[in-house]
Amino acid sequence: MKNFLTIAASDNSGGAGIQKDISVAYDIGLWPLSAITGITVQNFSRVISVSPVLPSLLEQQIAECLASFDVSAIKIGAICSEENVDVIATCLSNCSVKHIVLDPVIASTSGKLFLTERAIGVLRERIFPLTKLITPNKPEFELLANTPLHSLDEAIDIAKTKTQEWNTSILLKGGHFTGSTIREALVTPSSVFLHEHPRVNFTYQHGTGCTLSSAIACFLGKGESLNSAYLKATKYLVGHYTGCKVSGD
Repeated sequence: MKNFLTIAASDNSGGAGIQKDISVAYDIGLWPLSAITGITVQNFSRVISVSPVLPSLLEQQIAECLASFDVSAIKIGAICSEENVDVIATCLSNCSVKHIVLDPVIASTSGKLFLTERAIGVLRERIFPLTKLITPNKPEFELLANTPLHSLDEAIDIAKTKTQEWNTSILLKGGHFTGSTIREALVTPSSVFLHEHPRVNFTYQHGTGCTLSSAIACFLGKGESLNSAYLKATKYLVGHYTGCKVSGD
């Protein structure tokens, strides 16, 4: 069995973060390893508080996972502090894992900030170039690109430039854009893959970003191409949140 490492925060509600990432890995058929960046108090509606772990403790968790296991894929979620952004950048700059997916959790849906402006800068400069893919939603990409977005087409034009600047691929998620269907774009340094899906109203949406990014990382770890991993992860996401569970096969 291949190994998957999630570097993210703990969610006491079990709907997102480390807890969700672990369940996704089990479903898809990878062994889940974890390095916890922080402890959160939250429910399905809001994040109440965030307490980062000590940078030295995070460093030890990541180092032990990478030293003791053959890691096929890594997902990075909420990082919770400037210091821990630096720790992750340093740890991963020395590892050989090719499949790293970053879900740039800058703030919760309810508005709780996880990272400062300086930490976001470190993300761009030190962590983005180590990743195969980043998965921002519309508000996150607006913060990362320092510009408001009015349409997916406008976001694609900006992402074409940013893939070169940041040396990574970008999944522009469509949930925050208007329309009866969801349009999404997987932008790589050389290609743009456009996808359109029916807009599905989930009973609840807590943890959808964690689920999608973890599933993409897991499918990459199983040998899928980037676009194939995205398609399989999207199918898994819809099945997971509509009650029609889809396996990792």
